[in-house]
Formats: sequence, structure tokens, C-alpha cells
Amino acid sequence: MRLLPAAILAIGTICATPCARAADPDWIFTNSGPEGQPMVVSHQGSLDVMFYRSASGTVGLAIHQRHGRYRNPTGVQTAMVVIGKFTVALQTFQTGQGNQKWDTAGGDLSPDTMPALVDALRTARTGTILPYEHEPVSFSLTGGGAALDDLARYALAHGESLPPPLGPVPAPAAPAGVDIEKLAHHPYDTQHGRRFVLPQYDIAANCDRAHLEMQDTDGECITAEQKSQAALTAQWTHYDSDLRGACLALVADPGRLEKYQALLMCLSRYQDDRQQWQLVSGSSGSDDIMPAKNAREGTAAPSPAVQP
Repeated sequence: MRLLPAAILAIGTICATPCARAADPDWIFTNSGPEGQPMVVSHQGSLDVMFYRSASGTVGLAIHQRHGRYRNPTGVQTAMVVIGKFTVALQTFQTGQGNQKWDTAGGDLSPDTMPALVDALRTARTGTILPYEHEPVSFSLTGGGAALDDLARYALAHGESLPPPLGPVPAPAAPAGVDIEKLAHHPYDTQHGRRFVLPQYDIAANCDRAHLEMQDTDGECITAEQKSQAALTAQWTHYDSDLRGACLALVADPGRLEKYQALLMCLSRYQDDRQQWQLVSGSSGSDDIMPAKNAREGTAAPSPAVQP
């Protein structure tokens, strides 16, 4: 916000002597911000200190001097606000009521700066305005962090948002899925001996819906699923454990209907890929290709028996 010299002098009288004497404020919620944007306000003498949710969806900071009379003979200036280690530039504007306000305005705080502001508000009890070429002016921030959290909760309840960490905690990123193509070109079973049980899918329920991928009828879907289930039951232990785990994860999609068909297709394809890779690489598919293990044990490991 742009600071006017006469106005700055007037504001400088608010804090006579030490600025640390800023009063502990109460914070009031209001919906009277620009274009009805919500804000929290603290009245401190002739100052109003406020955080508001701006139209851009982030947070703005404004400090108003109420009942101030001034002229602006020298043009617009800027001031800095310091909150702990957080610093932001404000400009000075004149409201329609003849009041002065310092505001971030078009320079509303960017989402990248929100963590620094929130961290500062956790420990800072006072903030300081540093007007251009004039004495600092102090204001209290006690309760400001909690007020900002309340503002974020209000915004969320009304379908709006504020940048993290004020907004909802982002959901943790889903772990990267297994790259089954890469897995199938690994020469041996990376999870040898781990038991994966063939699931019991509800064939009738899966086939009761429109079969989008195969465009067949419920009866055709049920028949195909039953045949695939029988084939998997007979061959289940012949597939490598890591491939069974990866294929089970792939067909776990709730929207997939042909569970057994997809599982059989996945296992058949990638087991064949691994066997072809073993032929090309000259590997037997057993653990004896692990030189670090063999060097430690001093002997080649025998080929493991297939386990369910």
C-alpha cells in the first residue's frame, strides 16, 4: 500500500514510545470485505488489522487507520510489515470514507508465501509497520494465527479455499504402482515364497452390470468368468509370486467387471514375458543369479521349489 507522509506522521502517534505496548486484540469475523469476501479484524485503537480471503483465492493483509485526515502532496509510497521473519510490502490507499488503509491489494499473498506467514504467526505476538522514512508502528498479533485458521474453516465450509497450510491437508500421494512391464523383465521372482491367495470374486454381481469392455451379455460374462476362475484355480501356483501380486493389484479396480478374465490374461501374458526374458538372458529364473548372495554364502543357491 502506498504511504502518504502526512498520514504516516499521524499513524506514528498511535504508538507513543515503545511499540511493544500494542494491545492484545480480539478478532472479529465479518463478511464485509471486498465483494463480500470474508475477513477477520482486530480493532486496536485507531488501527484495524485484518486478514481477508481475497477474490484471487489467497490471503490479503490490510491495516486501516480510522478517522485519519491527511493530504497526499508527494504521491504514493510503500511500507513494509514485519511479522517475525515474515516480511511483506503494503501500499497506501484512500477509502471512500476518507480513511487511510495499508493493503496488499493486487499483491495479495501468493500461495508460496503462506507457510512462512503461518509459521511466523505461531510465535509472533506483535507485528511492525515500517513506513517510508518514518518511525515504526507496532500492532498486536495475539490470536491472529487462530483467527486465520477460523477464516480457513469458514472458507472451506462455504465451498471456497485458502492455500496450504491453511486449507485442508493434501491427501498423501498414492504410492507408485508396480511397473509390471519392468517386473516381467526381471529374471527371477522378486517375492519368491510369498503366498497370494486367489480371491473369490462375486461373478454374478460383477456381470450384473453392463459389460462395457466386452459388450457381451450377463450370461456370456458369467460363463467366461467361470472358465477363467477354473483355469486360475488349476494353474495358480505355477505363476510367480511377484506377478500374482502385481496382477491382483491391477484387477482390483472397482470399475472392472471381468475380474477372473483380466487376472488370467495378465498372469498369462507377463509369465510368458518373463520366461522369454529368461531365455534371452540365460537365467534359470532361480536365485542363483544373485552374485552378492552367492559370494556371501560361498555356494550357488539351489533353484527354489514352487510354493503356493
